[in-house]
Amino acid sequence: MAARILFQALLPRSTMATATFFSADIASQLLTTTNESALPTLASFSSEWDPARSMKTAAFGLGVVGWYGFSTSFLVARVFPASAKGVTFATAMLQAATQQALFAPPLTFSFLYASAALVHDDESAFETAKDQLPEVGALAWTFLPWANGLANWAIRNASWKSAALNGIAFGWATYLATVATPRDE
Repeated sequence: MAARILFQALLPRSTMATATFFSADIASQLLTTTNESALPTLASFSSEWDPARSMKTAAFGLGVVGWYGFSTSFLVARVFPASAKGVTFATAMLQAATQQALFAPPLTFSFLYASAALVHDDESAFETAKDQLPEVGALAWTFLPWANGLANWAIRNASWKSAALNGIAFGWATYLATVATPRDE
């Protein structure tokens, strides 16, 4: 049973979280280094890209987001189970709101803190994360429960649902990596 959970659920989620956070950091670096007047070329961006930063960000996806996302989703799905007909709109929204209320704040703060401390060498990382959390949390509440709830309810095909949820996660991780980037970088 434990091996099945590990290889069928936890490992794929951790792998996807790693890839999501790695690619989101690349997108964030691209967004924050882009000159408003011109899009960077592959050659110009590759000279500015910080692969160590992307690897550190990906490590957060592997070490924290994969298992945390799996365990919290597993718990919430047990508290608000799908009906025999599938996930109802009410159930999907309850699951998304519960995830956002109980589990997203510590995960978001952990990312902001780890990014400030480990990626950007900020000596006041705790204060930086504490200052960023209200703005990030407010945006999270206006977007994530709705996007995740609607995707879980409206999309019945498992592959399409996974693609939609991963797209939402990529967008959110890109936003987080961009917010966590100091303005002088």
